[in-house]
Amino acid sequence: GGGGAREGDESKVFVGQLPMDIREDEVRTIFATYGQVTDVKIIDGKPVGSQKCAFVGYEAEEGARVAIQVLHDVYRFRTDSLKPIRVEFCKGKGGSRDAGGGGGGGGGGDG
Repeated sequence: GGGGAREGDESKVFVGQLPMDIREDEVRTIFATYGQVTDVKIIDGKPVGSQKCAFVGYEAEEGARVAIQVLHDVYRFRTDSLKPIRVEFCKGKGGSRDAGGGGGGGGGGDG
């Protein structure tokens, strides 16, 4: 219930090792398989001229999590790519180092 319009990074993923000729619509097509994609932004990787990176925003964190599980270190946008793409959650700027999983909810006995 209730969509908060909070700008959170929980549902944003960073994608690395993209080919230099990658297009936004290609990225969107692949990532939209796992959830509603809200935005795609392609940037230069480092060193510049060697690879591209992208940020992909999801409507829901679940889509981001699935995409990471399925695509990270596996998917190649080009069959001749040396390395598969890297997909990981965007780390928020700042020093909160408790990247532990949230507390699991207590199991309610409905059965």
